[in-house]
Amino acid sequence: MATNPSMPPTQDPNTPKEWEAASSAVLNVIRCFVDGLRSAPCLKAPNTKEDITAIIQDDVSLFGHLQSMGVVERVQSLNTPSQPLQQQSRVEEQQNSRELQLILLDHYKGDDRKQILHQIIHPLLKQLQKCYAALDTIESSMPPSKEKSETKDKTVKGKRKNAAPPPLGMLSLNDYVNVACLLEFTVSISLIPALEYPYLYKLQLNPYKNNNVGKNSRDGSGIQFPKVTSNTTTMAQKRIQALPKPLAGRISRAALTWGSTYAAKKHDSLHKTICDSNNKFHHNSETKHITPQQLYYVYSTYQAYTEITSLATSIGQLVLLDRFRPMLLPRHLSDIYLGLYIAERLRWVLLGLEKNMLPELQSDVLSLPLMWGERDVEKWNSSELHSLERALLFSSLKFHSSLISKADSNEESMVTRTIDHREAALACRTLLSGGAAMNNLEQASTTNPSIIPPWLRMRLGQFLTTLAGDNLQSVVDVFVAYAHGHGGNTDGDENGSNDMGDEIMTGAAARLARALCAKPAGAAGGQPSLEHDSTLFIEKLCNQFVEFLVDEGQQHIKKSKETENYELVRSRSSVAMSLTLWSTIGQLSMDMFLSTFVRLLSSGLFPREDSDRSQQHDAIQSTAAIGAFLATTPSSLDPSVKEKLNAMLVSPLSNTKGCNNQTLLGQILRLASFFCEDTGSAESKLVVELDSPAISGKSEDTSFLNVAVMTIIQTVQVITRLVSNGSNQREYDVVANALLKAVSVNPFDEDRYSFDRAVSSRNGFLNPPCYIVAKRGNNVVDSSDLMKGIEKRAKVLVHRVIAPLSQTVDEMTDEMNDTDAWMRIVPSSLFRLVLQNHFSNFNQHNDTSKQTSNHKDEEELRVASTALLALLCEECSPGLLLGGDNEEENGVLKTLGLILESGAALLGDEKGTNSQSEHAEEVLSTASIVLSLLVAILELGAEKRSESGEVMFQSMMPSLRTLSCGGDVQSAELSSMVTELAEMASHALALVAARNEVVTQDGSSKPRAAAGDKSDLELIVDHITEAEHDLESSQPPLRAKGVVTLRHIARSLATIEVSHAPKKSLVIEVDSVKTSDGSEEQLVLLARTLARICLIALADSESYVYLASIHTLVAISDVCPSEIITLMGTVVSKGTISITVLMNGARETPVEMSFVQEQRIKAVEALIFIIRRRGDGIFLNGPSLLETMLFGQMKMSTNHVGATQDLSQLIQLQTHEYFQRSQEDGDDEVEARMRIGTGGPVFSCEEDDLLRSAAISLVCELISTLHPAVIAQYCHALVRLASDALQLESSRPVRRSAALLARELYACVMREETADEGIEKKSTSAMAIAMVCAGEDKLVNALTRCVTATDVDVGNSLSVKAKSRLVDPATQSRSKEALVMRGELEIIFQMAAVVAKSMEREAKDPAVEAVRKALSESI
Repeated sequence: MATNPSMPPTQDPNTPKEWEAASSAVLNVIRCFVDGLRSAPCLKAPNTKEDITAIIQDDVSLFGHLQSMGVVERVQSLNTPSQPLQQQSRVEEQQNSRELQLILLDHYKGDDRKQILHQIIHPLLKQLQKCYAALDTIESSMPPSKEKSETKDKTVKGKRKNAAPPPLGMLSLNDYVNVACLLEFTVSISLIPALEYPYLYKLQLNPYKNNNVGKNSRDGSGIQFPKVTSNTTTMAQKRIQALPKPLAGRISRAALTWGSTYAAKKHDSLHKTICDSNNKFHHNSETKHITPQQLYYVYSTYQAYTEITSLATSIGQLVLLDRFRPMLLPRHLSDIYLGLYIAERLRWVLLGLEKNMLPELQSDVLSLPLMWGERDVEKWNSSELHSLERALLFSSLKFHSSLISKADSNEESMVTRTIDHREAALACRTLLSGGAAMNNLEQASTTNPSIIPPWLRMRLGQFLTTLAGDNLQSVVDVFVAYAHGHGGNTDGDENGSNDMGDEIMTGAAARLARALCAKPAGAAGGQPSLEHDSTLFIEKLCNQFVEFLVDEGQQHIKKSKETENYELVRSRSSVAMSLTLWSTIGQLSMDMFLSTFVRLLSSGLFPREDSDRSQQHDAIQSTAAIGAFLATTPSSLDPSVKEKLNAMLVSPLSNTKGCNNQTLLGQILRLASFFCEDTGSAESKLVVELDSPAISGKSEDTSFLNVAVMTIIQTVQVITRLVSNGSNQREYDVVANALLKAVSVNPFDEDRYSFDRAVSSRNGFLNPPCYIVAKRGNNVVDSSDLMKGIEKRAKVLVHRVIAPLSQTVDEMTDEMNDTDAWMRIVPSSLFRLVLQNHFSNFNQHNDTSKQTSNHKDEEELRVASTALLALLCEECSPGLLLGGDNEEENGVLKTLGLILESGAALLGDEKGTNSQSEHAEEVLSTASIVLSLLVAILELGAEKRSESGEVMFQSMMPSLRTLSCGGDVQSAELSSMVTELAEMASHALALVAARNEVVTQDGSSKPRAAAGDKSDLELIVDHITEAEHDLESSQPPLRAKGVVTLRHIARSLATIEVSHAPKKSLVIEVDSVKTSDGSEEQLVLLARTLARICLIALADSESYVYLASIHTLVAISDVCPSEIITLMGTVVSKGTISITVLMNGARETPVEMSFVQEQRIKAVEALIFIIRRRGDGIFLNGPSLLETMLFGQMKMSTNHVGATQDLSQLIQLQTHEYFQRSQEDGDDEVEARMRIGTGGPVFSCEEDDLLRSAAISLVCELISTLHPAVIAQYCHALVRLASDALQLESSRPVRRSAALLARELYACVMREETADEGIEKKSTSAMAIAMVCAGEDKLVNALTRCVTATDVDVGNSLSVKAKSRLVDPATQSRSKEALVMRGELEIIFQMAAVVAKSMEREAKDPAVEAVRKALSESI
């Protein structure tokens, strides 16, 4: 037994010291209680880690253990609040409930869980809350301590002198841990059992399922009174996994599972007793009465409600105190919310019971004395519950029942400080992520053992919606910014993140947007009230989004004032808010998007109305907000979002209040021109000095101008993404038309609305200075003012937007990617549009000009086009205006076609030609120049352009037809001009038509020749002769064309057979020649003929000619691989060949050819391409080619003509400069390795060695392709070649190739050993054994000397002076790679050495030789 503590006063304390003593006494009892839990025999967990469930023994009582320690006595000695306990007897029970009363009394007395809750935990929590609430109140009312102010800065040897006194009732860390253990144990025995066995608390999906209560069923058969069929502690163990470490060391895991296990045990005991009593009642009753099971059903439901509300209020009021809020609220806030939702659900269940069965059972139920005690507890909790809900921002559903007391709203709340919206959102996230999951035992689900009930998920969603309506940022931070993923664990407010492509956050934002914008069920059905509430909620969301964008825009303005070039680092919270905004836009309807979001976002750009109190932003704030909004546009947009953005940015805002069919782009451009109001002296200048006297008084507005310009650029960029994928010029014309309309006059200009700087706003909402749209002067508009406005806007657009884009494009040296293509396309599209408006009649335009509605609009667009055309020609480069040099865009052809279309439209309109002679002469003279250019392009240009270019030619044919027809022109000057145009147009039309005739036959140009009566073979030879004639040309392009022709012939021979049978067709195409009487000999002859010409072309000095010859040889090898590979092998090895080819009319003619070393080296390159192309198929010709390279009669020079010692030193110096250049230029390791791998420069005196080096490289290629078993047969020669070359050669190219050969040999061994991994190995390590037998150890020594550079001349060393061998980094690098492979194969070579030694001994053993001889003879 624990000793009795000192008794506190019987009355409430009055002084701070007394309250401190009372709080200390409570903490001592809590510590004693926690120690009792640690020492309880029934809470000793098994030694195994797999089972942490507490052992429940019938003869061991936890409450009895705590009572024996004096915990109950010490709790009763405290001055606890006057909360009533469940009373055991107050009046005599009625006849029909006496038996149930006795059962419940016995059960209550023996229920340790309830006894601990009612007699220990709840009194402790209430007293602790009372003490510290009083202490907090006393300390807040106390004046500041003099000691604190006097000793604030006084220190003695680094320590404070007379430190300030601690706060009243200060808790130690151990006290906090004990209180946390008490709360955790309370949740484990009261709330967790409801999650483990929800059907015992009436929390199943449908508590009235198969329930006949209220349907005259008094036998209780329809009431659900299940028995616990399977004990589980799943929910408890799941919670224990997230238990903080201080608590895990203080309270045992068995204690935290005790509540669930004990509740199930006691329920089963009570279940058996009540069922026996119910059966006895039916057996003895002659008339129908209320059964004990029915009475218990109502009582147990009500008792569960009081238990959960007591839990929520006790824990909630404690953790909301300032002393406990930081350490305990984060963990238990979700528990409190869950308790409130469960209590709300139980009120709904009680309401259903009251409607169905309580009228008949009311007298019996209320006669239970235990029911009286529960009702007293419920009345006590009602006011505290109401206060707690207000503090938690919780609005419960109203279920009015006679069993539930109404809270007194006038009663003073004990909780004065509400929680933050962010804390509430975090609690909801905890519940939705599994904290509210309940065992799904009623469905016996094995795949999903725990789920969140739909009713609870729905209520959590409603609560989150309410939170979002009040503080959206908090909800977004919790559910989007803190979403786990890329950077998901970082704090959204502390760590920056510009990643708008975060997939985890994007998915979380999409889910949140769908939840926020989901319509209530009644609103979908057309209920006006719910639909109105939904609309108001969407307006709240949009208003918060707009405020967020305004704040983001203000950050941009602030940064732009501080520095010109800045990059605003966005927090993760800001990125999450932007992603949620875009996801929400996808869920909004078009009308809601325009009438609510766009109206609020752009309110400052349109006239302000006194009655509209939503316009709380000025023009700068709205512009900056729009810029911030467009700057975060996602990389991919769904069609609905594109449609909404198009309606916002391109179409007039007719659905937005006060916009008067204006566009955002036009208003922002007018705002930018307002800050450049007096730029007349700065005409034709790219940069206007805003601080000049011409615009004095506006120097502080420079950043505002930059914001407006950047918003225009972002708007244009987004529009280009909306209307096009970069391939359709007509779609880009929409962007150009929007810019042209923004420059032109709008109704606001005619009504004299303009931007003005206001000292204060009329409504008092804005802080001065602000910029608003105001009406100036009278209603009479002057046309000169309109013209000045157009010129001003045109200058701002060109100087501030188009010209900087032109400069950016000109400065970009690399190829422009798709995301930046709009910078080139938009200026050219705008140029073509204004050019078209300037040169043509508007009523004859295409769809981009048909958007104009009347003659007045046409004239305004014409004026704006004229102003823009002059500025564009002056400020932008011609290449940019014409569309650049991108062949796919065909900017020049588009411009030519546009002018021809304008001239054709003019000739098609007789009135236009005669009435506007000055305008017609300008158009037709320009069209004449354009036609001459078009004819030159058709006659002298490429025979085949890109597909889009050919389409452009075809699109000109209607205009050319119109121009070629001429027309009736009364003016003599125009008549001669029209006649000349008709002649040129008819010629151009014929050229285009002829071009179309060629193209329609086949997509590619093919060689043709007159067939006559020639055979297929003769026709092919004729084409070969034509190609050979081209190769003899002095023009490199013609020579390259001849080689390409040979390649076409080779490709055609790969799938055809030829014969001497004559053809009747007039025109023969090589690709279409197919006969059935051909022979293999003819193909061989043709292949040799083609190869002869290509081998000769290898001597060409132009790279694209001999490279084409190399690839043509590869194509020829596809026709006759055996013949061509053997032929080229002979070329490489001997340098001369004697073959029979077709010449002079398909006659077989023997020829002898000799090749210089340059041709032989290029032939090696062709052979390497052939080997790589054929892959494993080279095994047919590879061995013979390998023998040719190794044992053929190689005719090559080995002496270095003119390579003196001084020259060798010069080569060494320049080579080192090449390799050192990479380090001096700052190249990375990969670039340096690439330089070493290429081998550096080759000098003329080394060309003789290049052929030998190329031959060894060809051998290396064969080794890398052929099977190791084949290579093993040549190992002696290969190993000796590599080692001798490394040891004896002084030529750098040869030594490089030898090092490469060594590396490929080891790679072949590696391939042999790893080729059959995962299956039964069939390798006998033949390659490794062969290399060992060939003296592989000598090769290792040679490679080691190369890596360490011990075999070269160093300084004045004379050790190897006779060899004139110098350091070569490429040789060192390849040797090092070979040694690395050798190190990986060390075990293999050790084993191979053993096998080789054994084979050597066997070869010398006479007995083995005799056995082998006998076996061979027997076979």
